[in-house]
Amino acid sequence: MEIVSLSGDLWMNGERADVVVVGGGAIGLAVARALAAAGVERTVVLDMEPAVGQGSTARANGGVRAQFTTPINVAFSTYSIAEFERLAREHGDLLGFHQVGYLFVTAIEDGEAQLRAAMDLQRSLGVDTEWLTPEEIGRKAPLLRLDGLRGGTFHARDGFLDPHGAVQAFRAECPPDRVSIRTGDEVTGLRPRGRSIVVATTGGDLEADWVVDAAGPHAGEVAAMLGVDIPVQPVRRNLAFVRVSDEPPGLIPMCIDADTGVLVRRELGGGYLIAYSNPDDPPGWDTSLDPRFLEDLSRLIGNRFPTLRDVPIDPRQCWAGLYPETPDHHAIVGPAEEHERFIVCAGFGGHGLMHAPAAGTAVAELITEGRCSTFDLHPLRASRFREGDLVIESAVL
Repeated sequence: MEIVSLSGDLWMNGERADVVVVGGGAIGLAVARALAAAGVERTVVLDMEPAVGQGSTARANGGVRAQFTTPINVAFSTYSIAEFERLAREHGDLLGFHQVGYLFVTAIEDGEAQLRAAMDLQRSLGVDTEWLTPEEIGRKAPLLRLDGLRGGTFHARDGFLDPHGAVQAFRAECPPDRVSIRTGDEVTGLRPRGRSIVVATTGGDLEADWVVDAAGPHAGEVAAMLGVDIPVQPVRRNLAFVRVSDEPPGLIPMCIDADTGVLVRRELGGGYLIAYSNPDDPPGWDTSLDPRFLEDLSRLIGNRFPTLRDVPIDPRQCWAGLYPETPDHHAIVGPAEEHERFIVCAGFGGHGLMHAPAAGTAVAELITEGRCSTFDLHPLRASRFREGDLVIESAVL
Protein backbone atom coordinates (compact mmCIF):
# COMPACT_ATOMS: atom_id res chain seq x y z
CA MET A 1 0.00 0.00 0.00
CA GLU A 2 1.36 3.40 -0.99
CA ILE A 3 0.57 6.26 1.38
CA VAL A 4 1.17 9.67 -0.13
CA SER A 5 1.38 12.49 2.40
CA LEU A 6 3.94 15.00 1.26
CA SER A 7 3.72 16.89 4.53
CA GLY A 8 5.50 13.93 6.14
CA ASP A 9 2.62 13.09 8.49
CA LEU A 10 1.03 9.67 8.02
CA TRP A 11 -2.61 9.39 9.01
CA MET A 12 -2.42 6.18 10.98
CA ASN A 13 -5.01 3.43 11.41
CA GLY A 14 -7.81 4.42 13.76
CA GLU A 15 -7.35 8.13 13.20
CA ARG A 16 -10.27 10.24 12.15
CA ALA A 17 -10.60 11.99 8.83
CA ASP A 18 -13.03 14.71 7.92
CA VAL A 19 -13.86 12.96 4.63
CA VAL A 20 -12.95 9.61 3.11
CA VAL A 21 -13.29 9.46 -0.67
CA VAL A 22 -13.61 5.93 -2.05
CA GLY A 23 -12.10 5.90 -5.54
CA GLY A 24 -8.95 7.51 -6.89
CA GLY A 25 -10.02 8.12 -10.46
CA ALA A 26 -10.75 11.49 -12.02
CA ILE A 27 -13.93 11.99 -9.99
CA GLY A 28 -12.43 10.99 -6.65
CA LEU A 29 -9.41 13.25 -7.09
CA ALA A 30 -11.59 16.13 -8.33
CA VAL A 31 -13.70 15.74 -5.19
CA ALA A 32 -10.61 15.71 -2.96
CA ARG A 33 -9.11 18.85 -4.47
CA ALA A 34 -12.46 20.70 -4.25
CA LEU A 35 -12.81 19.70 -0.58
CA ALA A 36 -9.34 21.03 0.15
CA ALA A 37 -10.10 24.28 -1.68
CA ALA A 38 -13.28 24.61 0.39
CA GLY A 39 -11.29 24.38 3.62
CA VAL A 40 -11.65 20.71 4.59
CA GLU A 41 -8.52 19.89 6.57
CA ARG A 42 -8.26 16.11 6.29
CA THR A 43 -9.42 14.12 3.28
CA VAL A 44 -8.27 10.57 2.62
CA VAL A 45 -8.62 9.14 -0.90
CA LEU A 46 -8.69 5.33 -1.02
CA ASP A 47 -8.12 3.37 -4.23
CA MET A 48 -7.72 -0.38 -4.58
CA GLU A 49 -5.56 -0.04 -7.71
CA PRO A 50 -1.77 0.25 -7.41
CA ALA A 51 -1.88 3.85 -8.70
CA VAL A 52 -4.54 6.53 -9.05
CA GLY A 53 -6.49 6.76 -12.29
CA GLN A 54 -5.97 3.10 -13.20
CA GLY A 55 -9.64 2.09 -13.25
CA SER A 56 -12.25 3.29 -15.72
CA THR A 57 -10.47 6.64 -16.12
CA ALA A 58 -7.44 4.94 -17.72
CA ARG A 59 -9.64 3.34 -20.40
CA ALA A 60 -11.59 6.47 -21.36
CA ASN A 61 -11.38 8.06 -24.81
CA GLY A 62 -10.91 11.49 -23.23
CA GLY A 63 -13.87 13.23 -24.85
CA VAL A 64 -15.19 16.48 -23.39
CA ARG A 65 -18.43 17.98 -24.68
CA ALA A 66 -21.27 20.32 -23.81
CA GLN A 67 -23.62 18.80 -26.39
CA PHE A 68 -26.06 17.00 -24.09
CA THR A 69 -29.86 16.91 -24.01
CA THR A 70 -30.65 17.74 -20.37
CA PRO A 71 -29.99 20.98 -18.48
CA ILE A 72 -28.03 19.35 -15.66
CA ASN A 73 -25.61 17.59 -18.00
CA VAL A 74 -25.12 20.78 -20.00
CA ALA A 75 -24.48 22.69 -16.76
CA PHE A 76 -21.92 20.13 -15.58
CA SER A 77 -20.21 20.30 -18.97
CA THR A 78 -19.99 24.07 -19.29
CA TYR A 79 -18.55 24.35 -15.79
CA SER A 80 -16.06 21.55 -16.43
CA ILE A 81 -14.94 22.84 -19.82
CA ALA A 82 -14.08 26.21 -18.27
CA GLU A 83 -12.12 24.42 -15.56
CA PHE A 84 -10.25 22.26 -18.08
CA GLU A 85 -9.34 25.43 -19.96
CA ARG A 86 -7.90 26.85 -16.74
CA LEU A 87 -6.02 23.65 -16.00
CA ALA A 88 -4.57 23.69 -19.51
CA ARG A 89 -3.35 27.26 -19.00
CA GLU A 90 -1.83 26.59 -15.59
CA HIS A 91 -0.39 23.11 -16.12
CA GLY A 92 0.97 23.48 -19.64
CA ASP A 93 0.86 20.37 -21.80
CA LEU A 94 0.06 18.05 -18.89
CA LEU A 95 -3.66 17.98 -19.63
CA GLY A 96 -3.36 17.43 -23.40
CA PHE A 97 -6.61 19.34 -23.95
CA HIS A 98 -7.41 19.85 -27.64
CA GLN A 99 -10.57 21.83 -28.33
CA VAL A 100 -11.26 20.51 -31.80
CA GLY A 101 -15.01 20.42 -31.23
CA TYR A 102 -17.64 17.70 -31.37
CA LEU A 103 -19.53 17.26 -34.63
CA PHE A 104 -22.85 15.37 -34.66
CA VAL A 105 -24.24 14.62 -38.14
CA THR A 106 -27.47 13.07 -39.39
CA ALA A 107 -29.16 12.12 -42.65
CA ILE A 108 -32.67 11.46 -41.33
CA GLU A 109 -35.52 13.84 -40.57
CA ASP A 110 -36.04 12.66 -37.00
CA GLY A 111 -32.31 12.89 -36.37
CA GLU A 112 -32.27 16.49 -37.55
CA ALA A 113 -35.20 17.34 -35.30
CA GLN A 114 -33.42 15.83 -32.30
CA LEU A 115 -30.12 17.57 -33.00
CA ARG A 116 -31.84 20.92 -33.52
CA ALA A 117 -33.84 20.52 -30.30
CA ALA A 118 -30.65 19.70 -28.41
CA MET A 119 -28.92 22.69 -29.99
CA ASP A 120 -31.77 24.99 -28.94
CA LEU A 121 -31.49 23.74 -25.34
CA GLN A 122 -27.72 24.14 -25.32
CA ARG A 123 -27.88 27.65 -26.76
CA SER A 124 -30.54 28.62 -24.19
CA LEU A 125 -28.02 27.61 -21.52
CA GLY A 126 -25.17 29.65 -22.99
CA VAL A 127 -23.48 27.05 -25.18
CA ASP A 128 -22.53 28.36 -28.64
CA THR A 129 -23.58 25.26 -30.57
CA GLU A 130 -23.82 25.86 -34.33
CA TRP A 131 -25.84 24.22 -37.09
CA LEU A 132 -23.57 23.30 -40.01
CA THR A 133 -24.53 22.58 -43.60
CA PRO A 134 -23.13 19.49 -45.33
CA GLU A 135 -20.59 21.67 -47.14
CA GLU A 136 -19.38 23.18 -43.85
CA ILE A 137 -19.19 19.70 -42.34
CA GLY A 138 -17.04 18.52 -45.24
CA ARG A 139 -14.54 21.31 -44.67
CA LYS A 140 -14.16 20.42 -40.98
CA ALA A 141 -14.05 16.63 -41.40
CA PRO A 142 -13.07 15.52 -44.93
CA LEU A 143 -13.32 11.82 -44.05
CA LEU A 144 -17.11 12.06 -43.63
CA ARG A 145 -19.33 10.91 -46.49
CA LEU A 146 -21.64 13.85 -47.19
CA ASP A 147 -24.20 12.08 -49.41
CA GLY A 148 -27.68 12.54 -48.00
CA LEU A 149 -26.59 14.54 -44.96
CA ARG A 150 -29.14 17.03 -43.64
CA GLY A 151 -26.54 18.82 -41.51
CA GLY A 152 -25.16 18.64 -38.02
CA THR A 153 -24.27 20.43 -34.80
CA PHE A 154 -20.83 21.67 -33.78
CA HIS A 155 -19.47 23.24 -30.61
CA ALA A 156 -15.94 24.57 -30.87
CA ARG A 157 -15.06 24.38 -27.15
CA ASP A 158 -15.67 20.63 -27.05
CA GLY A 159 -12.73 18.33 -27.66
CA PHE A 160 -10.60 15.68 -26.00
CA LEU A 161 -7.87 15.43 -23.39
CA ASP A 162 -5.44 12.92 -21.97
CA PRO A 163 -7.15 10.98 -19.13
CA HIS A 164 -3.82 10.35 -17.40
CA GLY A 165 -2.93 14.03 -17.69
CA ALA A 166 -6.27 15.06 -16.20
CA VAL A 167 -5.69 12.75 -13.23
CA GLN A 168 -2.24 14.21 -12.69
CA ALA A 169 -3.58 17.77 -12.90
CA PHE A 170 -6.25 17.01 -10.29
CA ARG A 171 -3.68 15.32 -8.09
CA ALA A 172 -1.29 18.27 -8.41
CA GLU A 173 -4.03 20.49 -6.97
CA CYS A 174 -4.60 18.27 -3.92
CA PRO A 175 -2.56 19.99 -1.18
CA PRO A 176 -0.50 17.30 0.58
CA ASP A 177 -1.18 18.79 4.01
CA ARG A 178 -4.94 18.38 3.44
CA VAL A 179 -5.24 15.33 1.16
CA SER A 180 -3.75 11.87 1.73
CA ILE A 181 -3.91 9.46 -1.20
CA ARG A 182 -3.69 5.74 -0.40
CA THR A 183 -3.41 3.31 -3.29
CA GLY A 184 -3.55 -0.45 -3.12
CA ASP A 185 -5.97 -0.03 -0.22
CA GLU A 186 -9.36 -1.64 -0.80
CA VAL A 187 -12.48 -0.79 1.19
CA THR A 188 -13.86 -3.99 2.75
CA GLY A 189 -16.65 -2.63 4.92
CA LEU A 190 -18.58 0.41 6.10
CA ARG A 191 -20.48 0.77 9.34
CA PRO A 192 -22.14 3.71 11.08
CA ARG A 193 -20.84 4.92 14.43
CA GLY A 194 -23.10 7.68 15.63
CA ARG A 195 -22.96 10.41 13.01
CA SER A 196 -19.65 9.08 11.71
CA ILE A 197 -18.82 6.18 9.42
CA VAL A 198 -16.10 3.62 10.07
CA VAL A 199 -14.33 2.62 6.88
CA ALA A 200 -12.67 -0.80 7.04
CA THR A 201 -9.89 -1.31 4.48
CA THR A 202 -7.19 -3.83 3.73
CA GLY A 203 -4.80 -1.32 5.30
CA GLY A 204 -6.79 -0.80 8.50
CA ASP A 205 -9.77 1.21 9.74
CA LEU A 206 -10.57 4.89 9.39
CA GLU A 207 -13.36 6.85 10.99
CA ALA A 208 -14.76 9.74 8.97
CA ASP A 209 -17.38 12.42 9.39
CA TRP A 210 -18.32 11.90 5.73
CA VAL A 211 -17.76 9.23 3.10
CA VAL A 212 -17.94 9.95 -0.62
CA ASP A 213 -18.64 7.01 -2.92
CA ALA A 214 -16.70 7.83 -6.10
CA ALA A 215 -15.94 4.21 -6.91
CA GLY A 216 -17.14 4.26 -10.52
CA PRO A 217 -18.45 0.86 -11.63
CA HIS A 218 -17.84 -0.45 -8.09
CA ALA A 219 -20.01 2.27 -6.52
CA GLY A 220 -22.99 -0.04 -6.00
CA GLU A 221 -20.83 -2.58 -4.18
CA VAL A 222 -19.37 0.11 -1.93
CA ALA A 223 -22.80 1.56 -1.13
CA ALA A 224 -24.17 -1.88 -0.29
CA MET A 225 -21.58 -2.17 2.50
CA LEU A 226 -23.55 0.51 4.34
CA GLY A 227 -26.97 -0.87 3.37
CA VAL A 228 -27.39 1.75 0.65
CA ASP A 229 -29.00 0.67 -2.61
CA ILE A 230 -28.04 2.57 -5.76
CA PRO A 231 -28.73 1.35 -9.31
CA VAL A 232 -25.21 1.65 -10.73
CA GLN A 233 -24.15 -1.24 -12.95
CA PRO A 234 -20.95 -1.82 -14.96
CA VAL A 235 -21.39 -2.06 -18.73
CA ARG A 236 -18.50 -2.92 -21.06
CA ARG A 237 -17.63 -0.36 -23.75
CA ASN A 238 -15.08 -0.99 -26.50
CA LEU A 239 -12.60 1.18 -28.43
CA ALA A 240 -10.40 0.53 -31.46
CA PHE A 241 -7.41 2.26 -33.01
CA VAL A 242 -6.61 2.02 -36.72
CA ARG A 243 -4.12 3.59 -39.11
CA VAL A 244 -4.92 4.63 -42.66
CA SER A 245 -2.39 5.10 -45.43
CA ASP A 246 -2.12 8.61 -46.87
CA GLU A 247 -4.41 10.11 -44.25
CA PRO A 248 -4.53 13.93 -44.28
CA PRO A 249 -2.55 15.73 -41.57
CA GLY A 250 -4.06 17.60 -38.66
CA LEU A 251 -6.78 16.96 -36.11
CA ILE A 252 -10.49 16.81 -36.88
CA PRO A 253 -13.52 17.25 -34.63
CA MET A 254 -14.80 14.31 -32.64
CA CYS A 255 -17.22 13.04 -35.31
CA ILE A 256 -20.42 11.26 -34.34
CA ASP A 257 -22.72 9.63 -36.86
CA ALA A 258 -25.93 10.20 -34.90
CA ASP A 259 -27.77 7.73 -37.12
CA THR A 260 -25.57 4.77 -36.15
CA GLY A 261 -23.80 5.89 -32.97
CA VAL A 262 -20.30 5.40 -34.41
CA LEU A 263 -17.70 7.90 -33.16
CA VAL A 264 -14.37 8.68 -34.84
CA ARG A 265 -11.59 11.09 -34.00
CA ARG A 266 -7.99 11.47 -35.11
CA GLU A 267 -5.15 10.86 -32.69
CA LEU A 268 -2.29 13.32 -32.26
CA GLY A 269 0.27 10.99 -33.77
CA GLY A 270 -1.97 9.88 -36.62
CA GLY A 271 -4.50 7.13 -36.93
CA TYR A 272 -8.09 7.10 -35.75
CA LEU A 273 -9.83 6.15 -32.54
CA ILE A 274 -13.19 4.47 -33.18
CA ALA A 275 -15.95 3.84 -30.65
CA TYR A 276 -19.42 2.37 -30.70
CA SER A 277 -21.66 1.54 -27.74
CA ASN A 278 -24.31 -1.07 -28.43
CA PRO A 279 -27.36 -0.06 -26.37
CA ASP A 280 -28.23 -3.74 -25.91
CA ASP A 281 -24.96 -4.65 -24.18
CA PRO A 282 -25.78 -6.33 -20.84
CA PRO A 283 -24.19 -5.36 -17.52
CA GLY A 284 -21.05 -7.27 -16.57
CA TRP A 285 -17.46 -7.06 -15.37
CA ASP A 286 -15.70 -8.45 -18.45
CA THR A 287 -13.16 -5.98 -19.87
CA SER A 288 -11.83 -8.19 -22.65
CA LEU A 289 -12.62 -7.11 -26.20
CA ASP A 290 -16.18 -8.00 -27.17
CA PRO A 291 -16.08 -9.69 -30.62
CA ARG A 292 -19.55 -8.28 -31.31
CA PHE A 293 -17.97 -4.83 -31.25
CA LEU A 294 -15.93 -5.65 -34.36
CA GLU A 295 -19.03 -7.11 -36.02
CA ASP A 296 -21.01 -3.95 -35.23
CA LEU A 297 -18.28 -1.72 -36.64
CA SER A 298 -18.00 -3.69 -39.87
CA ARG A 299 -21.74 -3.24 -40.34
CA LEU A 300 -22.05 0.43 -39.35
CA ILE A 301 -18.83 2.37 -39.94
CA GLY A 302 -19.21 2.63 -43.72
CA ASN A 303 -22.38 4.69 -43.34
CA ARG A 304 -20.42 7.92 -42.78
CA PHE A 305 -16.76 6.85 -42.68
CA PRO A 306 -16.23 4.93 -45.94
CA THR A 307 -12.43 5.30 -45.93
CA LEU A 308 -12.37 3.28 -42.68
CA ARG A 309 -14.77 0.57 -43.82
CA ASP A 310 -12.17 -1.75 -45.33
CA VAL A 311 -9.31 -0.95 -42.96
CA PRO A 312 -8.45 -4.08 -40.96
CA ILE A 313 -8.84 -3.68 -37.21
CA ASP A 314 -6.19 -5.40 -35.15
CA PRO A 315 -7.80 -6.78 -31.96
CA ARG A 316 -4.49 -6.11 -30.21
CA GLN A 317 -5.13 -2.39 -30.75
CA CYS A 318 -8.58 -2.53 -29.21
CA TRP A 319 -9.51 -2.28 -25.56
CA ALA A 320 -12.56 -2.12 -23.32
CA GLY A 321 -13.54 -0.35 -20.14
CA LEU A 322 -16.56 -0.18 -17.89
CA TYR A 323 -19.23 2.50 -17.92
CA PRO A 324 -20.93 2.87 -14.52
CA GLU A 325 -24.49 3.18 -15.85
CA THR A 326 -27.79 4.18 -14.25
CA PRO A 327 -31.26 3.58 -15.74
CA ASP A 328 -31.61 7.19 -16.97
CA HIS A 329 -27.96 7.73 -18.00
CA HIS A 330 -27.53 10.41 -15.35
CA ALA A 331 -25.16 10.35 -12.41
CA ILE A 332 -26.20 10.16 -8.78
CA VAL A 333 -24.79 13.11 -6.84
CA GLY A 334 -26.03 13.68 -3.33
CA PRO A 335 -26.59 12.10 0.08
CA ALA A 336 -27.94 8.58 0.31
CA GLU A 337 -31.45 8.29 1.68
CA GLU A 338 -30.26 5.71 4.19
CA HIS A 339 -27.37 7.80 5.59
CA GLU A 340 -27.12 11.55 5.03
CA ARG A 341 -23.34 11.61 5.54
CA PHE A 342 -22.74 9.04 2.82
CA ILE A 343 -22.47 11.07 -0.38
CA VAL A 344 -22.87 9.26 -3.69
CA CYS A 345 -20.96 10.67 -6.65
CA ALA A 346 -21.20 7.92 -9.23
CA GLY A 347 -23.07 6.53 -12.22
CA PHE A 348 -21.72 8.97 -14.80
CA GLY A 349 -21.64 6.39 -17.59
CA GLY A 350 -19.05 7.58 -20.10
CA HIS A 351 -19.18 11.15 -18.78
CA GLY A 352 -17.21 10.84 -15.55
CA LEU A 353 -13.92 12.25 -16.78
CA MET A 354 -15.53 15.18 -18.57
CA HIS A 355 -17.82 16.02 -15.62
CA ALA A 356 -15.26 15.49 -12.86
CA PRO A 357 -14.59 19.19 -12.09
CA ALA A 358 -18.30 19.93 -11.71
CA ALA A 359 -18.86 16.80 -9.63
CA GLY A 360 -16.05 17.76 -7.29
CA THR A 361 -17.45 21.23 -6.73
CA ALA A 362 -20.97 19.87 -6.15
CA VAL A 363 -19.81 17.39 -3.49
CA ALA A 364 -17.59 19.94 -1.76
CA GLU A 365 -20.51 22.35 -1.47
CA LEU A 366 -22.81 19.64 -0.13
CA ILE A 367 -20.33 18.79 2.62
CA THR A 368 -19.08 22.25 3.56
CA GLU A 369 -22.21 24.36 2.95
CA GLY A 370 -24.99 21.84 3.49
CA ARG A 371 -26.31 22.41 -0.02
CA CYS A 372 -25.05 22.79 -3.57
CA SER A 373 -25.31 26.40 -4.72
CA THR A 374 -23.55 26.07 -8.09
CA PHE A 375 -25.88 23.42 -9.56
CA ASP A 376 -29.45 22.29 -9.16
CA LEU A 377 -28.80 18.68 -8.13
CA HIS A 378 -32.47 17.74 -7.91
CA PRO A 379 -32.34 15.69 -11.16
CA LEU A 380 -29.36 13.73 -9.77
CA ARG A 381 -30.81 12.84 -6.35
CA ALA A 382 -30.72 9.18 -5.38
CA SER A 383 -34.45 9.05 -4.56
CA ARG A 384 -35.52 9.66 -8.17
CA PHE A 385 -35.41 5.97 -8.98
CA ARG A 386 -37.75 5.09 -6.12
CA GLU A 387 -39.99 8.01 -7.09
CA GLY A 388 -40.03 7.05 -10.76
CA ASP A 389 -38.99 10.61 -11.66
CA LEU A 390 -36.28 9.96 -14.25
CA VAL A 391 -34.86 12.44 -16.75
CA ILE A 392 -33.42 10.56 -19.71
CA GLU A 393 -30.21 11.66 -21.42
CA SER A 394 -30.45 10.69 -25.09
CA ALA A 395 -26.98 11.82 -26.27
CA VAL A 396 -25.24 8.71 -24.95
CA LEU A 397 -22.15 7.57 -26.84
